[in-house]
Parts: sequence; C-alpha cells; structure tokens
Amino acid sequence: TWVTLVFQINKPREFIYKLGANNFDDFLSGTVDEAIRMLVRAESHKTVYGLRGDRADHMIRLLNDKFSFGGVIFQDVKITSVWLPDALATCLEKTTTLEKTMDKATRQNTYEKLQITQDSQMAIEEIQRRSEQTVVAEQGRKRRAELEFEQKSVKAEEDGRVALIEAEMKSEVNFTEQTKLERVRTELETHRVTQVAKAEAKSTATKIAGELAAEEEVIKAGWQEEQMVCEAAVTKYEAATETRASKCLVAKRKHELDMREKTILANLAENGKFNLIGTSGDTLVNAMMTGSLKK
Repeated sequence: TWVTLVFQINKPREFIYKLGANNFDDFLSGTVDEAIRMLVRAESHKTVYGLRGDRADHMIRLLNDKFSFGGVIFQDVKITSVWLPDALATCLEKTTTLEKTMDKATRQNTYEKLQITQDSQMAIEEIQRRSEQTVVAEQGRKRRAELEFEQKSVKAEEDGRVALIEAEMKSEVNFTEQTKLERVRTELETHRVTQVAKAEAKSTATKIAGELAAEEEVIKAGWQEEQMVCEAAVTKYEAATETRASKCLVAKRKHELDMREKTILANLAENGKFNLIGTSGDTLVNAMMTGSLKK
C-alpha cells in the first residue's frame, strides 16, 4: 500500500529538541505501518480497494496524536495504491471474468430463446393466416358450386318442362304416368348430385384442416427441439463455470483462513496478558510480529 502524507512543522523548537529529523523518519515509518495495518484489518478482500483516495481520517487522527509532542501536524493523508497477494488477485480477476462471461452467455441464451419463440410464433401465425385464407377460399368455391348447381338445376327443370310441354303439344297420347316417372327420376338425380357435392366439399375442408394441424405440430416440435438444445448448452456452460470457480475459491479460502489467524493474533496482542519465557514466548512474539503462527 502506498500512502502520501502532507504535514507541517508548526513548532520548530519542540521538533528539534524533542524529536529530530532521524527520529522523525523512523517514528513516522513505524506509525504509518501500524495505521495501515489497522485500516487493512478492518476491511475484507472485496472492500480493501475502496481505501484508495481520502478514506484515511482515522490515520490522520492517529498520526496527529502520536506526533503532537514533537510540533508536527498532519494536514492530509491519501492512500494512492492498494495491492493484494498475487494468488488472491489472480483468483478475484478470474472470478470476475467468469461472472462476466456467464452473464454474457445468459443474455445470449435469453436472446436466442426469445428469437426462437418469436420465429415460431410468426410461423404459427403465418400458418393460421394461410389456413384461414384457404378455408375462406374453399367456402367461396363451395358457395359458387352450390349456386351454379342450383342454377343448372333450375335451368334443367325449366328445359324439361318446356320439352314436356312441346311433347304434349305434339302428341295427343296421354303420358301422365310417364311424365310423373320422369319427374321423380329427375328429382332423385338432382338430390344425388347435391349430396355428392356436399360430401366432397366437407371431405376437402377436413383434409385441409388435418394438413394444417400436422404442419403446425411439426413446427412446434422443431421449436421445442431447438429450445432443448439451447438449454443443454447453457447447462453445460454453467457446469464448466462452476468447476473453474471452485478452483479459484481454494486461494480465496486460504486467504480468509490467514486473515482469521491474523485477527486472532491481533486480539491476543491487544487484549492478552501473558508472562511467557523461553521458546514459547519467542514463538508467540514472532507470530504477533509476522501475523502468522507457524511451527
């Protein structure tokens, strides 16, 4: 951590006789190190970068308290740079990169799913519109056929009556029974033709509806297949991301254990009262100085 200090010697006499330039340099170095340790221990690895700038009010108060006897007053303290251990910094950088990559993949997958859904909906709407147009066209054809059949039937009936009248006029023989028979035969033929036309129109409409439904199911199945493929790809990518993230968490957890150990030693140094001599005392003093209790 780099720190920039702005101070003023407001009492030169006390500075010269009570502190001195050499003592000031040594005392300042030790005091700054102590203040930095206090600041860093209050932060986690995620918030330690936030110390950069003017967030050093506690350090200013500590320095002014320590140097008040020597006629020195500190006006400003700025933390210009903060570095983490290489392993932890690399792990945090990889974690951030993976999170951004995963977020990008999630957005891409969402966009592709939305695109597939829109394309499928547009295809279904197009099929429905074509189906409706086909039904309307077939209904129009059916109606025209019925009208033409009715016109032809009326004309045929009129022609038959005219022919019958002409035959009656030409022949004096009474063909009453023969005329009734012909009329019945004509009516039966007309009824048969009408029923056949209706049956064919109904069969055509049913066939068209079946074909449209089949085509719609095929498009729906294709859309579902594409959606499943996209979901499988997302699942695979998430699994790979979790595997990489778990490797990066090893360094993070090791750092957290080291910080926990340093916190315990700091509490012991601040609040503990011991009377140790020999190897045990040397080990404890060395741990408090280095921040790590190692055998």
